[in-house]
Amino acid sequence: MWQLTGVIVIVAVVLMVTVVGWLIVHHTRQRKQLIEERLEAVRRLAAEKAAAEKAAAERTLAEQAQATRIAAERMAAKRAAVEKAAAEKARLEQAAVEQAIAEWAVAEQSEAERVQSQRAEVERREAEEVEARMRAVEDAITEWVEAERDGSRLAASAMPGKPPRKTYTRTEAIHQQVRLTAEQVEKEVQEMDFIKNRIQAGVDFLPIEFRQTIDDWKVGKVFRRSTFDDLKLKFRYKAYSLEDGYELLYMYSEWLAQQQQKLRVFVRLMGTSVEKGETIQAAIERAEKNERDKYLEMDVDVIFTLRDIRGILEKLISMENILKELEDVCRRRSEQIIAPSWEAKGSL
Repeated sequence: MWQLTGVIVIVAVVLMVTVVGWLIVHHTRQRKQLIEERLEAVRRLAAEKAAAEKAAAERTLAEQAQATRIAAERMAAKRAAVEKAAAEKARLEQAAVEQAIAEWAVAEQSEAERVQSQRAEVERREAEEVEARMRAVEDAITEWVEAERDGSRLAASAMPGKPPRKTYTRTEAIHQQVRLTAEQVEKEVQEMDFIKNRIQAGVDFLPIEFRQTIDDWKVGKVFRRSTFDDLKLKFRYKAYSLEDGYELLYMYSEWLAQQQQKLRVFVRLMGTSVEKGETIQAAIERAEKNERDKYLEMDVDVIFTLRDIRGILEKLISMENILKELEDVCRRRSEQIIAPSWEAKGSL
């Protein structure tokens, strides 16, 4: 009996446990199903919301794209209008520039023609003047040679006991004129070099004298009642009292051009034409070559005359260097008057 009761109790307990387990499993399944349904509902709502948001975003993007397209069309239309206006303005400006260039070209051409005609007239006058001077020199030399010959003949006929005076050929007469020119050029070069050295000595010595005077003034040896500004003004006046070489510079520059032109005349009188733009040195070398090419018929007097002309040319080149140095000295003298180097320091 007790065994049966125990079995029944065990069976009841097992059944109860089974029922409880089934209930728990059923409840769990229902709970899980409910959770899944809720999750599905949430997913569905999320999907619907995402779809709605996507649709709204697409609609917004479409509206923005449409607005952008409209704005782009407006900008394109505006840009096209601006470009059209700019192109029209550029066309008008280009037309104005082309017209101005055409007018300028016409004016420039007329001015060039006027300048060219004026230059041609000036060159023609200069050529005529040079030709006239050359003819005058040639005529003078010819007259001088003829006068020498006539004088020799008269002297020989009047005084038969005395030997006749030497007659000069045309080359010898030209050579004598070249020698006289060489002596004159040598004298002018020496005088110009002396004047340049004298002015340069004054310009170079003035700053040294100023420093020495300032040193003596500081210790009270000289100019005790003078101030530093008084001393600067004194030496500025002293610089002004130096000889001004600008007038000599201009005068000798013109003289140098005249002497070079005279050398061209001498070379031409030797039988060699000096081409326009050709240097005197090249013309002399060409004349010497032409004379040496004659071999046995070469005139030695012509070679000696050309050598003396070359010597004059070398003196004129040294004169050019002296004039450049004189210009530098004159500039330094002007600076000592306008802005002395000792005033640049501004203090003692």
